[in-house]
Amino acid sequence: MIRVIAPALRHPFHRTLLEFHRYWAEVHGPLCARMTGVRRYAQLHTLPEAYGDAPAPSYDGASMFWFDDLDALSSVVTQPESTALWTTILADDAQLFDRGSSWPTDHRKATVIGTEHVVVDGQATPEMVKAIFVSARRPGLTVEEYVSQWATAHAALVAELPGLRRYVQTHGLPEAYALTASLAPTHDGCSELWFDDYRAWKSALNSAQWSAVVDAGETLFARPSAYVIGREQFLKD
Repeated sequence: MIRVIAPALRHPFHRTLLEFHRYWAEVHGPLCARMTGVRRYAQLHTLPEAYGDAPAPSYDGASMFWFDDLDALSSVVTQPESTALWTTILADDAQLFDRGSSWPTDHRKATVIGTEHVVVDGQATPEMVKAIFVSARRPGLTVEEYVSQWATAHAALVAELPGLRRYVQTHGLPEAYALTASLAPTHDGCSELWFDDYRAWKSALNSAQWSAVVDAGETLFARPSAYVIGREQFLKD
């Protein structure tokens, strides 16, 4: 099974943050849950208390989809029975999210398509908060070099964070970059870290272990990474 993780910014003029999150969950989300091939679908809405904090979230939330394989993902835009719904979703997407074309555009785009690798196999509950980091490899690193270092030495550092309950990496699939432009990924991997609550997450950020994680990431990740912190809610499971 493969995963698609896609953080997003709300449209800057159409809704307040509260209205945006409500519409995303109650109107746009059910449309996405109907897409052909979607096995599971969840949203993560950025916590209001995280805004203005350090580090500041770079997105207002993230969508997470599970498909059987890349062919199932591609069927969303290629199968005749899917195209009408996909057209409706794109139209709604354009008025809900910030899809502006003014330069630069990189701060609006963050998508990973890959396979899930569990590092810390703890139980997650809906009350927990989850931090998501969508990252790209540093220039000069091959995908193989990036994943090898990230999945071993760097993962071992993250796994020692105080209060960490669960830790999952999504490793980007090289063949996904050949997908059509509307589906192709922009980044190479995603880390997901679960904590009991926001206070526990902040405590981990203030630890010496987090400083070691950040230092090790300087030779691994391109900057900046996309960051979202919120509570996961499933719309299809």
